[in-house]
Amino acid sequence: MISLLRHVTFSASSFSRSVSLLFLLAFLAGCSSTKSVPQGDYLYIGGDIKVTSPVPETNTKALEPELNAAIRPQPNTSFLGMRPKLWIYNAMGGNRERKGIANWIKTRLGEPPVLLSEAHPDRVQANMINRLYNNGYFSPTLAHTLDTTSKRKMATVHYEATVGRQYTIQQIQFPQGNDSLSMAIRETEPQSLLKVNDPYNLEKLIAERLRVNEILKEKGFFFFDESYLIYHVDSTLNNKVNIYVRIKDTAPDKALIPYRYQQVSIYTDFSLGDTLGDSEAPVQYRDYKYYPDEETFKAKTILNAVFVENGDLYSRKHHLQTVNRLMDLGTFKFAEVRFTPLDSVGLSGRLNADILLTQAKKKSIRAEVQTVQKSNGYAGPGITVSFRNRNALRGAELLLINLVGSFESQISGDSARSGLTSTEVGADAEMHVPRIISPFNIRIASSMYQPRTRFALGFRFINRKEFFQQNSFNFEYGYSWRQYATTEIQLNPVQVQYSRLMNPTPAFEKELAQRPFLARAFDQQLIIGGNYRLVYNTLGIAGRKHQLYISPGLDFSGGLWGLFYRVKNKRPADPENPNTFRGQALSQYAKFDLETRYYFNLTEKLVLATRLLGGYGLPYGNSSVLPYIKQYGIGGPNSIRAFPARSLGPGVYNPRALQEPGNEVSQSFSYFDQTGDIRLEANAEFRFPLMDPYLKGAVFADAGNIWLVNEDPTRPGGKFSGNFMSELAIGAGAGLRVDVQFFVIRVDLAYPLRDPTYPNGGRPKSGLFGTGVLNLAIGYPF
Repeated sequence: MISLLRHVTFSASSFSRSVSLLFLLAFLAGCSSTKSVPQGDYLYIGGDIKVTSPVPETNTKALEPELNAAIRPQPNTSFLGMRPKLWIYNAMGGNRERKGIANWIKTRLGEPPVLLSEAHPDRVQANMINRLYNNGYFSPTLAHTLDTTSKRKMATVHYEATVGRQYTIQQIQFPQGNDSLSMAIRETEPQSLLKVNDPYNLEKLIAERLRVNEILKEKGFFFFDESYLIYHVDSTLNNKVNIYVRIKDTAPDKALIPYRYQQVSIYTDFSLGDTLGDSEAPVQYRDYKYYPDEETFKAKTILNAVFVENGDLYSRKHHLQTVNRLMDLGTFKFAEVRFTPLDSVGLSGRLNADILLTQAKKKSIRAEVQTVQKSNGYAGPGITVSFRNRNALRGAELLLINLVGSFESQISGDSARSGLTSTEVGADAEMHVPRIISPFNIRIASSMYQPRTRFALGFRFINRKEFFQQNSFNFEYGYSWRQYATTEIQLNPVQVQYSRLMNPTPAFEKELAQRPFLARAFDQQLIIGGNYRLVYNTLGIAGRKHQLYISPGLDFSGGLWGLFYRVKNKRPADPENPNTFRGQALSQYAKFDLETRYYFNLTEKLVLATRLLGGYGLPYGNSSVLPYIKQYGIGGPNSIRAFPARSLGPGVYNPRALQEPGNEVSQSFSYFDQTGDIRLEANAEFRFPLMDPYLKGAVFADAGNIWLVNEDPTRPGGKFSGNFMSELAIGAGAGLRVDVQFFVIRVDLAYPLRDPTYPNGGRPKSGLFGTGVLNLAIGYPF
């Protein structure tokens, strides 16, 4: 007991000394803060505002943040009463000229003192009065007092504001004339942002002008501008205002009338410096003049992306929609609509519209030698030869043909898995058609972006020398379109995939015989179904503090065909007696995926990036297990980085505990075992610059696992249960990124904090650095 009391007394004494030392440092830092303050001036340490009103219902507290934002300048950066940046500035010589490293520290890490002479309270008061007027508080009174201490040479400015009753809107009157512009403005009145009895607010008045201008631009007023609207405000009433919306007398005549298209012409081979009058004779297609002839582009196809027609009123939406869709075709480098007003007698209010298109290079071929790195841990050299035709059928169709080949070895921290080789060759072709091709007449006219129909056909041959060979074929037919800049929809109603296992080695066949679940996953697979994905993405919007990416997806197979088969054969589906298509068993499953990413940009260069991945695959009918190509794996450089690729799960299953000693095939085969039907993964990464602009650093943490839907006796502990949180693998680490804009080289060193295969969520005990996993990858993990 005495020993314990001594311990407590000692700790209290230490704490007291620490607090005293902290206050001493704060005092010394405060003293040194004024070292660079000129004689007769003060260090400005901030200002505050207090708002009062004789009117009890006035919300003065709501006004204080608005007025506080007008206080200038910002004082020196402080932390717990200390000003470290100012202290560094003074320590490095203050106002004296310095060179070399001292000057770099002073200017980059330090901060000069903010002086009272820079505060200008009278100017701040004027800005506050403007803000109060803008919010309907007319005739306020403002005053300020200085709080200075000559001993410490510091000063604070205290502002005081007194406001009366806030003015509200009593009447709103739009232009009363019978001219076309006045009548068009009056027609917008029901949707007005200005409402009777609302408080007077300048920002709302500005927004109302913009709203009216947007509507007028859709009604043909091509030359109108919001600056031609003016407000007359009568504030002589008792805390009420009447607002009169008027058209400026100085507005030009052409801004007062709506415009229609007289002639729309399309130039599909325009170059900068061309003179339109020198073009060849046009093809007359419907009401359009089309240059040149249809040997280059079919007029019908191009006009699917054109939303301006002869006789139509000018519409800004249709104007921008035309430009966006033409650029979205991918066939043109530039697209512009040039307008020419016609001033001839009888043609007042008429425009000619010339659509000028500059073609991109039609065909290209490219060969790339690259390092292939896959989520399954295989890495090695690869080559891709790509052919691209941007106008394959004279309708802006994009044709892509890729020939691929690679030789890969599996790189893993597990010696049993290292050295496995895989050879892959294949070819695929895609055709992107810039319209919806379907049995129904579908035209998505409201979108600013061009919808597409996609056809894809591919073949792959994989030779994993130690195990098997595999052929796979795939075909997809579907659509993609963006309703908004941040939202894309991908719908593939037809998805056919067929894979066939060939020439398995005896050792591989033996392992499959011992693992019936995995054997069924490797059976000949026929997938007939479809998939759907929605992408919401704000990552491309610059300047946003919060950026979000959300992508849910649905993948299914065998539903409609299985229903047809059951009705035809009058019997339910059964994995032992499966439904077939031309003698081939049909895979039946439904699979849902969700990926979310959230980026919090603390500053322009400091980013907290997070990701959450979830997936659930449900085999049914014919299938008791998902096809192998549809199963989830976890771990690796783009997943949980503290564990090699596909070295986790399912659940707490530990293949090492079941392996026969000395059986190298069985040990390396565990790679195929560690897949599942359910995935849950979360990642967080803090990114920061090290040496601008190319070298960046990161610290990160990852967690997750995979599980099985159905019990597999050969993989004990793999089924999903209510204890899944205790079965999560957790890792953390740090990394470097060499970011040269067009590519990123990434090195991450990660350590496992929890391994679900160890008792009570432990981890390997092989030393401080012995359990680390070094990941070398291209690109950011998310």
